[in-house]
Amino acid sequence: MKTVGIDLAGLCTNPSGFAVLSNRRIQTQLVYPNEEIIELCLQNRPEVVAVDAPLSRPKCGNLRKADRVLISRGYRVLPPLFGGMRSLTERGEFLIKKLREERIDVIEVHPTTSGKILFDTPNRKGWIGGLEKLGFRLKEKSEHEVDASMAAFTAALYLMGKTEKVGNTEEGEIIIPLPKAVSP
Repeated sequence: MKTVGIDLAGLCTNPSGFAVLSNRRIQTQLVYPNEEIIELCLQNRPEVVAVDAPLSRPKCGNLRKADRVLISRGYRVLPPLFGGMRSLTERGEFLIKKLREERIDVIEVHPTTSGKILFDTPNRKGWIGGLEKLGFRLKEKSEHEVDASMAAFTAALYLMGKTEKVGNTEEGEIIIPLPKAVSP
């Protein structure tokens, strides 16, 4: 199983985290332009790419159904068209279109929600500890690489059928882990 996680920055001049999960190993790096992200996805040919960014816009108002569901469950998400989120959403829409043209499956994830569900903490150090207990090594990574790693791990859970889709196909779905996805 091979998955890619991307913690997408709103601007190409800012670092995005990129993680490849394969054979219980996670390799990470920081990436910048869209072309670099697309090329790395094509080189790796993962079963699925999980992107931490809105990949669609609300039909009306500020929030999509997926955003409202996560907020109602106590998770903090930002509106896709709010301030700096607008450029992030536009970049996410562009990338999903390009990757799907290359026949790469793409899902939207929210690493903070995944971390809270899986490891009961919004703290990245807690996620690193939780992933290390599962056999992964993530010491001394940037926050973008940690978020990308959590996205790639959520994508692996998605492939194993241990996730839930929130939202709808009209406005977009966010993939989140099931509560007992990593229980012994």
